[in-house]
Amino acid sequence: MILVSGNGTLAKELLKLSTDDLPITLLPRKEMDITDEYVVSDVIKSFMMRPDFPKYFIHTAALTKPMRVNDKNPIMSMSTNIVGTANVARICYKYGIKFIYISTDFVYDSEKVYRGKWTPDVYEESKVKPSNNYGWSKLGGECVSKLIPNSLILRCSLCDIPFRHKIAFDDVYRNSITHEEVAGIILKIKDEVGIINVGGEHKSVYEFVSQYQKVDTASGAKIAPSLQLNIEKLKGILNE
Repeated sequence: MILVSGNGTLAKELLKLSTDDLPITLLPRKEMDITDEYVVSDVIKSFMMRPDFPKYFIHTAALTKPMRVNDKNPIMSMSTNIVGTANVARICYKYGIKFIYISTDFVYDSEKVYRGKWTPDVYEESKVKPSNNYGWSKLGGECVSKLIPNSLILRCSLCDIPFRHKIAFDDVYRNSITHEEVAGIILKIKDEVGIINVGGEHKSVYEFVSQYQKVDTASGAKIAPSLQLNIEKLKGILNE
């Protein structure tokens, strides 16, 4: 069994992949508030009493949208993305459950990567220096996850499809990838250990979004950072 925290897009895409051989159970906030360590302990303990006890925990729950909420409410950001992650990681360690943490490419130092032209890709070992509170809070969750033996951290360049905005930036470049694609990848690499960059082809946000829906274009280079992930490690694992 796989347990998945949260009830966001990625969690729902993972649930769609549940099978009899590999059942997936969602634990939304109303069933398990990750900010409450006692609730987390009681819920996971109840699952461990079952004959088909969970062997994996995919931690997707986070304070994410809109991203600026992490700036407006840093205490909530800390409680959810750092303390909440610690609560889940602690109980997974106690019961020997594989802990998989969904992080973000916003942990990287994007300012040092793009200076009018592209410099070498950002590898898993590259410098981390988040540009906003969301990135810092997710990096805090990574620090927690690294303390858990055999944990897996996935730095994803997720992009919502359907896109929630009327415009998409044509001068902001990232390795955008859909939640649906990432869900499938997670199940394929769930037994890996360490940190793995997860993303798609490097292109502008506008190019990516326009593959799925019609949007207007605009400049966003002064608003959002560009980044180029190196995903060779992921491709090697997937034999692509």
